[in-house]
Amino acid sequence: MADRQVVHFIVNGEEVSAPVNPGWSLAKVLREEFRLTGTKIGCSEAECGSCTVVIEGKPILSCAYPAQRAEGKHV
Repeated sequence: MADRQVVHFIVNGEEVSAPVNPGWSLAKVLREEFRLTGTKIGCSEAECGSCTVVIEGKPILSCAYPAQRAEGKHV
């Protein structure tokens, strides 16, 4: 797919990259591309908090966080 963008970031201290489609959430990428299933997807509406991850030291709701925004960040 031509719209895919490769995103590079650091997960648990390890540099990673993944091709992502526009609109993919960080939760989707963490679970499906890296098999990090500890990131749960509960409501998919940034309401319940089960998808919370820490980015650059701050908690974020990864189901509503576009994967492209993780570029270059520590997750």
